[in-house]
Amino acid sequence: MPDLHRGIAAALALSCACAHVARPTPPAAATPAPGAAAALSPVHHDVQVTLVPERGLVLVEDAVTLSPALRARLSDRVVFSLHAGLSPERVGPGEPLGPAPHGPALRDGGEGAEGPSPVPVEHFAVPLAPGERRFTVRYGGPIAHPVEERGEEYARKMAETAGLVSRDGVILSGATRWLPLLSDDLVTFTLDVRVPPGWEAVSQGRRALHERGPGETRVRWDSPQPQEEVDLVAGPYVERTRTTPGGVEVMTFLHEDDPALADRYLAAGVADLGLYDRLLGPYPYAKFALVENFWETGYGMPSFTLLGPRVLRLPFLLRSSFPHEILHDWWGNGVFVDPSRGNWSEGLTAYLADHLFAEADGRGAEYRRTALQRYADYVGENRDSPVRAFRERHDSVTQAIGYDKVLMIFHMLRLRLGDDRFVAALRSFYAGYRFREASFTELAGAMSAAAGEDLAPFFAQWVDRAGAPTLRVEGARLSGEGRSRAVELTLAQTQAGEPFELEVPVFLTLPSSPEAVRRVARLSTARASVSIPIAEAPLRVDVDPEFDVFRRVDPAELAPALSGAFGAARRVLVLPSGAPPALAAAYRALAESWKRAGTEIVSDRDLAAVPLGKSLWVLGWENRLRPLVAEALAPHGVALSDRELRAGRLVLARADRAVAAVARSPADPEQVIAFLGADRAAALPGLARKLPHYGRYGLLGFEGDEPDNVAKETWAPLASPMAVGLAPGGALPARAPLPPRAPLAMPR
Repeated sequence: MPDLHRGIAAALALSCACAHVARPTPPAAATPAPGAAAALSPVHHDVQVTLVPERGLVLVEDAVTLSPALRARLSDRVVFSLHAGLSPERVGPGEPLGPAPHGPALRDGGEGAEGPSPVPVEHFAVPLAPGERRFTVRYGGPIAHPVEERGEEYARKMAETAGLVSRDGVILSGATRWLPLLSDDLVTFTLDVRVPPGWEAVSQGRRALHERGPGETRVRWDSPQPQEEVDLVAGPYVERTRTTPGGVEVMTFLHEDDPALADRYLAAGVADLGLYDRLLGPYPYAKFALVENFWETGYGMPSFTLLGPRVLRLPFLLRSSFPHEILHDWWGNGVFVDPSRGNWSEGLTAYLADHLFAEADGRGAEYRRTALQRYADYVGENRDSPVRAFRERHDSVTQAIGYDKVLMIFHMLRLRLGDDRFVAALRSFYAGYRFREASFTELAGAMSAAAGEDLAPFFAQWVDRAGAPTLRVEGARLSGEGRSRAVELTLAQTQAGEPFELEVPVFLTLPSSPEAVRRVARLSTARASVSIPIAEAPLRVDVDPEFDVFRRVDPAELAPALSGAFGAARRVLVLPSGAPPALAAAYRALAESWKRAGTEIVSDRDLAAVPLGKSLWVLGWENRLRPLVAEALAPHGVALSDRELRAGRLVLARADRAVAAVARSPADPEQVIAFLGADRAAALPGLARKLPHYGRYGLLGFEGDEPDNVAKETWAPLASPMAVGLAPGGALPARAPLPPRAPLAMPR
């Protein structure tokens, strides 16, 4: 189940990333050669399920057909694991499924091959006659794992369950172990589900039967496509459907009939499926469904997505998380990830969905800058790891590596190959490995074939090596005259360790050109002088102004943002000693909720000097360090007094607004100073929960006890060390407009 896009955000305190349901270790079979899909022989399940939500029960009869390959590995029995307490028994021919007590359990003490489980499991053995490949088991019982927050990263928490059957709804996944797990083989299945009247059931694949009766609704889902697991979601739903020109059903399942909301998702689904069909190749499933969950989630399953009731109503979701999740049916649910060799799927999906939509809106460079800022803010030198080690996102560090760094890798590949060859490589990769596992190695092969060169060194540098280059412009000057004129540009890589092989865009602003002229500087050493021939003397030189290179950006290139205050490895949270008791207690509770390793909580009364080398949170209008915050904010045109914050025409009065703002320290440009002021103690629990999800902003205003966001601003960088002026007099002239760059494809 790939992660849903990082865009589930601020208003819900969810962030642009989704929860991830724990699951069994995915298949680990060797990746076959392209075109070998016909050789697949997965385990097949013919499943009959009755859900009894009012009692929390699932009743199952599963006829399992072993693949010839799996049967050949067995002798006289097959061992499977199942959720504990379901008491399976083997069923003879013709014996019906029913809720009657089961017979003796087929308990076995052997160990399965599937790895650790998030739920209690038991192992069972089924005797097999020579050549026998099919057996049927029947079982049932309660599945009741509570919905709870997991993980330590406060900015990414989302409630999860390993499986639940309840009056509110049902969610069963591979993590639940609700079907027999025999091996690491893929599975195909038919799923015949009975649910109460007024309920619907959704799973992978194609809906082959849908009957509403007075006592129950019966639904059958068929999945001839190999899957890593079987997911089942059920609840009281109103369904709406639309069909694409290619015959794919786009479906919505909402708790209440909302034609306008459903139509927006149906139209977006039809458009996005067409977009990726044209870009990558045919959609691999018969349907894509939006399903409303009964708590706030952002789950992605093959051919459907499960979103919380508030999440799916966020207006930006249609151009962020929704296309991201549709695209996962190509990457992750169409071509499977080989987890033992790194997860390429999340970064590629983010690049071709989130980044593509931003690029089409003219915000591609802004998106990449934000990605690099997250990496700079959250991934310190001692918290870095190679991309190859990324499996799934579980905190801001792994998100910055597995999403942001990987999408930048694909962006650099696209610039190196050109759009046509880059798309051809993706299409070839998808066609060759559909419903197969693939890794960065197979991706490197597809990209190399399209490029006509061996890209294994490129992938080794960016996938197997931790860290990022740090670029510095050491100098730029003019040399020669006439046809011999050139810009002599000196660049340095200042990171620890060996230099990276880099292709760095350089833009020259010329007196006679309406647009900046693009050149590429190639670096392979720690320090390099690059000579760029030019017909006339440029006025200024800009190095990588569109953030096309994955690198650890200089703090001066980036506007200060709350992510810098939250992401710092070492932080000091300063409490206001002069706040009224109830407010002081609320600030302390907020600070404690944000506390993690590397965090200190101190009173402004006990702070002898401003600590350097750490991010600083100044809490409270009454805080003695508020004048320091005012000094730091002044270069951004912000005035902070004891009564209000004023930024241009925006006025946030202390009496009725909570304020959060961030700036760089006047004494240390690498230190981030953040301020949070609220006179309503009741607003602070909500601020503690929500603020981490506004990481990209420099200024925020809230009102009420919820509280509700009423203002947000991002700062502009005050200066960039990657720009050098060459005009007479030493001033830095304005940069000419950069040449427009067409998006990889044009979305809706």
